[in-house]
Amino acid sequence: MGSPSIRPLIAYDAAAHRSQLAKMLGELIEANVTGEERRRDFDRLLTRVGVHVTDLGESVTMSFQGGHLFIQGGLAPDRALTIHGDSETVLMLGNVEIGFARTPNLLTGAGRELVWRMVQGRLRVEGVSGNLTALTQLTRIFSVHGQ
Repeated sequence: MGSPSIRPLIAYDAAAHRSQLAKMLGELIEANVTGEERRRDFDRLLTRVGVHVTDLGESVTMSFQGGHLFIQGGLAPDRALTIHGDSETVLMLGNVEIGFARTPNLLTGAGRELVWRMVQGRLRVEGVSGNLTALTQLTRIFSVHGQ
């Protein structure tokens, strides 16, 4: 009887292996889910999120599978959420502080800047309606602040 195979926390398809965006997002998430609360969010998150970086013309799809993340190159169909923004704005998602009741604090400098970029059209999130819980969990997983 062989030993059971250990499933990696994050896996990539061939296109994502060549993508700097996929690697950056994967490394950010892997580093961030070491905390207990964020790991709980990661373990509970069951959704598919697309990220399109407009100035690079690069896209990835992240399939959160309850404790496992599969990243593939391009925008796969059936995404619950899709984030569109320039590279600087997408990177700013990691700077949002988590505040009261573990919700993203949009009143801090980084939070206000992201809201302003949404107003300007530099950041757009499709699928928010009906997926607010998943978006909140995703923001907590992305954030480099706090646990």
